[in-house]
Amino acid sequence: MRLQKVTSELSQALTPEQVASVIVRQAGPAMGACEACIYLLAAPGMLHLVQAMGMPEDALERWRWLPVTEPVPIAQVARTEKPVWVESLASFRQLYPVLNDMPLNPHGAWAFLPLHVDRRLLGVLAVGFPLGGGFTAEDKDFAYLLSKQCAQALERGLLYARERELREEAERARAEAEEHRRLLELEHRRLQAVLQQLPQGVLLAEAPSGRMVMVNDRALRLGKRPLPVKRDWSLKEYSAIRGFHPDGRPYLPSEWPLRRALSGEVVRGDLMEFRDTDGSTLTLEVNAGPVRDAEGRVTAAVAVLEDISERLRMEQALREGECVFRRIMESDMMGLSFCDRDGLLLEANDTFLSLVGHEREEVRRGRLHWRMLLPQEEESIAGELWTRGASPPTFELELLRGDGGRVPVLTGSAWVEEQDRVLTFVLDLSDLKRAEGALRFLATASRVLGQSLEVSDATLQDVAGLASISVASWCVIDLATPEGLLRRAAVAHREEGREERLRRGWPLPPLSDSGGPLLDAMHSGEPLLFQDFGVETWHYLSMGVEPEVEDLAEEACSVLVVPLRSHERTLGLITLGSCSRRRRYGPEDISLGQELAHRVAAALESARLFTESQRAVRLRDDFLAVASHELKTPLTPLRLQLQGLRRVVGSSGGGPVDSERVLRAARICEAQVRKLSGLVNDLLDVSRMAQGRLPLHLEQVDLAAIVRDVLSQFSDEAARAGCAVELWAGLPVVGEWDRLRLEQVVINLLTNALKYGARRPVHVRVWEDEGMARLSVRDEGIGIAPEHRSRIFGKFERAVSERHYGGLGLGLHITQQIVEAFGGSILVESEPGRGSTFTVTLPPGMHAMLAHP
Repeated sequence: MRLQKVTSELSQALTPEQVASVIVRQAGPAMGACEACIYLLAAPGMLHLVQAMGMPEDALERWRWLPVTEPVPIAQVARTEKPVWVESLASFRQLYPVLNDMPLNPHGAWAFLPLHVDRRLLGVLAVGFPLGGGFTAEDKDFAYLLSKQCAQALERGLLYARERELREEAERARAEAEEHRRLLELEHRRLQAVLQQLPQGVLLAEAPSGRMVMVNDRALRLGKRPLPVKRDWSLKEYSAIRGFHPDGRPYLPSEWPLRRALSGEVVRGDLMEFRDTDGSTLTLEVNAGPVRDAEGRVTAAVAVLEDISERLRMEQALREGECVFRRIMESDMMGLSFCDRDGLLLEANDTFLSLVGHEREEVRRGRLHWRMLLPQEEESIAGELWTRGASPPTFELELLRGDGGRVPVLTGSAWVEEQDRVLTFVLDLSDLKRAEGALRFLATASRVLGQSLEVSDATLQDVAGLASISVASWCVIDLATPEGLLRRAAVAHREEGREERLRRGWPLPPLSDSGGPLLDAMHSGEPLLFQDFGVETWHYLSMGVEPEVEDLAEEACSVLVVPLRSHERTLGLITLGSCSRRRRYGPEDISLGQELAHRVAAALESARLFTESQRAVRLRDDFLAVASHELKTPLTPLRLQLQGLRRVVGSSGGGPVDSERVLRAARICEAQVRKLSGLVNDLLDVSRMAQGRLPLHLEQVDLAAIVRDVLSQFSDEAARAGCAVELWAGLPVVGEWDRLRLEQVVINLLTNALKYGARRPVHVRVWEDEGMARLSVRDEGIGIAPEHRSRIFGKFERAVSERHYGGLGLGLHITQQIVEAFGGSILVESEPGRGSTFTVTLPPGMHAMLAHP
């Protein structure tokens, strides 16, 4: 009876919702359940609660949508499609702890049954019973039977619902199709009317055949003759009209925009040219694109044609006119301006405004007038020039700048009747005038430098003053000294009050310093240009040294520093500064500075050569006088001794001559001949050294032994000089040297010490230090002044007068050449009145000489 009643109710339920309601409200009580709910499979892996009985709504809210992966009995049934029987609350809590918060009957039992038809799961039925104690086989069979009936009814309800949805969808589709057809016909009529009114030609072709289905009248009237376009054209007939690309290439049939649109391509702004009947060119701008259906398939293609021939001609003419005007106005070769009849400037290019030193805003606001640009002496021409446009073809004048300066220009004007304006051009003559001034300055500077064979500081001061009034605001000339320093030779400033400030404030680095941009410029020969000289540039040049004059670095100017060099030799620096806004040094001014530096360097070099030639002449004369005296000195006693011997022999009357007297005379003659031979040998050595032919015969020798031998030879001469010679020599100092040349070095140093020793002791020392042989000769005589130390090793040079001390002035020069030939060096330490010390350092052999160049 219970099953019959449920089956009857289920047969009357039509929808899945109605079936679920019968299952929960009829089948559950039929089985004696007090709780029941049904979940339907809404989507793969997801269950949806559609009906419940006997359970609180708030408890079910969380589980209204249930994934089949959840650890709950309903999801378990959906996964396994097998029933789950839970016969007590304790078992329920143990098996499904996630549902511990679910309010359940403490004496209940629960059954979870799958609802499937033909092995296809439709949902899950859950029922709860008020009394526990387990399920009998009869209870389970009844539940299986009832769940099967419920599943079949549920399947029938789903099929009915789907059929009803399909009928409703079909009705809606028919209604929508009818409405679309009506709207499409209406839109088609509207489109036809719009297309006929468009100024562009429109072509419409169907896909994929390419058959032309619509052509508006405008497309047929493009050009002076109608295009032969037919409605029944197909793809192969598209080449009936010959079209060309803008570069003259003919359009291929596959390149036609409409054909490309039929293949799905969107064409934007293609240009097509056609030859018209009168030979003119018809240019069309074509836009084309595909027409797609709802599935994205190309069903047609549309092309829009616009005749742009006249527009292109007008645009070309306008571009050419604008290009010409723009190039004229933007030209930096000359300034251009337009003004009205009263001389008010209406328009001007950047070159003009830069030339006169005004801003474009002044022109825009109508505040710039030609009378503001003309000096008082030129105002009389304004009426002729800028009110009527009447003027000579071209003429020169000066214009007033906004900063108060003047600029020389070449100008002319013309009346533009169409615009009722006066066009005026101005050509900047500043560079021309500057070049003329530079040439005049260089010519004048050359005359100043050429007035004398000697270039004195006064001459350089004249050149600096000339530069400060012609090509610069100020000029500084610094010259290199033999001591490795820079000295300030000339300073000139256009403003006399600033000259002394400039002399004290401009940086003057010593040449011995190894850094700094000024020294780098001197060594490299490259000029330095500072177009905007300021505080940062000052610190860069002065290497962090603060100027003596505090505000010197604040003076706005541009600075050009040019090295003075001649034959790769540094002579000094010329620095030019310009503080005028109208004269900022640029790259074009470097050649002027270099030309000035070249002329000054040439004058200095000529003066140096003249001075050296004069000095060489004096040295030659002095040397000839000294050489004559020195050569005569041994000849005089030699002649006297020979004359004495002749008298002795003559007075003997053929008898025996006193042998002691003859031997004494012979010894004196031999000493004088030896002295004369030494002088001649010195001259020969200097000649060989000048030609680079100083022969060396190397052998193993002991420097200490050589010094002892020389000292023994000079014992008598040391006694006559009144100098006690002390020798400090320990172990042998052996090396590969030329014995005779090494003796010559010791003799020259010892002779020099005895000559200038002033009857005081002479100290000689020989030792070895760090693998190098060392020899020092120290006297306690007159010493050498600092200004003479750098030249005592020169040929024919001496630090004292030859009247008081004899000799050719070649000893130290020959000594230095021999020592350097051995790869060694010679140094002198001296103090006037306290003697001198000469120290020779020699490598022990040829290999060491190469290792110590």
